[in-house]
Amino acid sequence: MNILIIGCGKVGSRLADILCQIGHDVSIIALKRESFDLLSDDFSGFTIQGVPIDLDILRQAGIEGCDAIAAVTEDDNTNIMVCQIAREIFNVPKIIARIFDPLREDIFSRFDIQSVCPTNITVSSVYAMLTDRTQTKHITVGNEVMSVSTMKAPHELIGKSVAEAARYLQPESLIAVIDETGEITMAVDILLNPTHHRTISEHDKLLVSTDIR
Repeated sequence: MNILIIGCGKVGSRLADILCQIGHDVSIIALKRESFDLLSDDFSGFTIQGVPIDLDILRQAGIEGCDAIAAVTEDDNTNIMVCQIAREIFNVPKIIARIFDPLREDIFSRFDIQSVCPTNITVSSVYAMLTDRTQTKHITVGNEVMSVSTMKAPHELIGKSVAEAARYLQPESLIAVIDETGEITMAVDILLNPTHHRTISEHDKLLVSTDIR
């Protein structure tokens, strides 16, 4: 893929390095030239210094032929404006933005732009740890950020069917049941097969997802 990254801070530089390592064509724009010092010595992409909302700078960075753009500066307004330009003027197929203010997420949703909110992800992760949830991961599906974690089967679910467990866990979604040997039973398979009588045991772990938006 031909990918354009806006912002060369810790996130942008790391993202650019990883994408280059796996073979993507990467260009990265930063307001200050010294920002490029964060890139590794192995970075093989293009660096462009300039204002990221300047159309000439974006063209110089190859936005007209890019497959995706990631706006990850530390300024929400810049990220919003770059994404609007990329969508409305250059018709970039895939647009992703970092946004710090959760209250601004509606703006991205209205423009059908995928966003990642570090604030929400941090709050969700800390909440999960405080409530004894472990191995929490976060994934983005469309404009939704999901928290995926494993948990010990609650005492009140021992002996209950998977269908009963799924109803009990709402608004969380039960994805799978993992027994003590590591064997995974997909909840969807069981819910679609009413003749399957898998029940929850005290040694089971539950893989659940939660919409944290």
